[in-house]
Amino acid sequence: MKNDRPTFEQLCHAVLEGSASESDLEQFRERLRNSAADREAYYQQMQIHALLIWQNGRAAVPESLVLAPMDYPPPPNTIPFPLNILLPFRMAVLAAAAAVALLLGLAFLLVPDRDHQVLSFAVQKGVSVDILASSGSTYQVGQRVILERLEMQTGSLRFRISSGAVLDFEGPVSLEFLNPMRLRLERGSINTDVGNEAKGFVVETPTANVLDIGTRFGTSVCADGSTDIAVFEGEVQVYRAGLPLTQESRLASLIEGEAAHMSARDAKLERVNMLTLKGGRLQVRGLNSPDSSVVVNVSDNIKKANFYRCYTIVPGGMAEGALASLTLKAYLQLKWHAMPGQPFPEELKGADLIGTFQSIATRERGETSRNDISLDLSRPCAVYVLFDTQATPPEWLQRDFRDTGLRLRSGPWGKFAREVKDLEPDANGELNVTHSVWRCDVLSASTVKLGPPGVSAKGYPYAMYGVAVKALE
Repeated sequence: MKNDRPTFEQLCHAVLEGSASESDLEQFRERLRNSAADREAYYQQMQIHALLIWQNGRAAVPESLVLAPMDYPPPPNTIPFPLNILLPFRMAVLAAAAAVALLLGLAFLLVPDRDHQVLSFAVQKGVSVDILASSGSTYQVGQRVILERLEMQTGSLRFRISSGAVLDFEGPVSLEFLNPMRLRLERGSINTDVGNEAKGFVVETPTANVLDIGTRFGTSVCADGSTDIAVFEGEVQVYRAGLPLTQESRLASLIEGEAAHMSARDAKLERVNMLTLKGGRLQVRGLNSPDSSVVVNVSDNIKKANFYRCYTIVPGGMAEGALASLTLKAYLQLKWHAMPGQPFPEELKGADLIGTFQSIATRERGETSRNDISLDLSRPCAVYVLFDTQATPPEWLQRDFRDTGLRLRSGPWGKFAREVKDLEPDANGELNVTHSVWRCDVLSASTVKLGPPGVSAKGYPYAMYGVAVKALE
């Protein structure tokens, strides 16, 4: 039978990092009481950890333990010691840490559990982070700090937590760091990239717990405590707040290109129709970021249960290389490009870019080939539809729009994609779909309805149309 008990090395690491559970601590105490070899191993681990303190400025053990019985709360930010401290002081630090190791080991060994006097570890909430980018904040790139809470009204920050997760956000934001694999977002928006190292990272909010299983995702908490979750790559699982992460508390799994809203009033998970993003990195925007000055909302008539696919809008985002869809995986890293040897059309530059469902599988889930898209516009504007030239333009497009004669490409597509099964590679060996650019001038604030891309047949094996909107002068 498989043994799920952690090794003593894992227990030491958890205790020294301040992430040990009560069960871990109990096993740790038992091992120290019953094994001289384990006490020696703990002594060695403490020496190694003390050296890491010196090199990296990290807290080896919670300060509440080292300084007890006096009550000295840990500082919210700890900046590492400079590397030019004299060698004797370095040796003193190592010796002191080793002494603490021995005292702690003896305390665990000698104080019996039945008397309820066992030395207790206070799990440190602060975590070690490395600052990767900073604008308008007090932190400097390359700095390593220990953070327990973070309150920012303005500015932006990007850092890597010791677990490997990378966070990116702009103020206003309020965060509490529970451990290297868990944080609480109380207000604002954050973007999380867990890479391959921090799978299982959890973001808590007042209304939901978001468990990452290998992805990039964005989380926002509004003033009323409701939560928005958007997945840019991979998958997350959404659970009810305040409950253990179990099958009973799980509400949904969201994959890339999907977004959901968790209401603070009725704890109900709902689809987010439109998600406003910033820049080419596809990130949810901070609460101070401006919305589109033209597009109020994008919606459709899809009513399927457990369907969370969302449209995206990047204000002013239309340009060479702009992402055509929120879906990024495999061959679906689609971008808008000018035709070979031509400049990007000046008429389209700076338009608000709306990302539609550029995946046949996703479109079929929502039956997009039979659905309408509605654009709520706040002012006079030009609406552009970028239509696959392989397909026959539908009646609604020919009736309400005019072909400008401009052409764009989307790509590169994978060679096995049905959208490009009849196309030949270009001079660079890439497969790109050519789109005609159709325009409709809307002279007042109103709702514009766009119809389905064409007749539903064999999953409609053509690229879904793109949309751009630009205010009229």
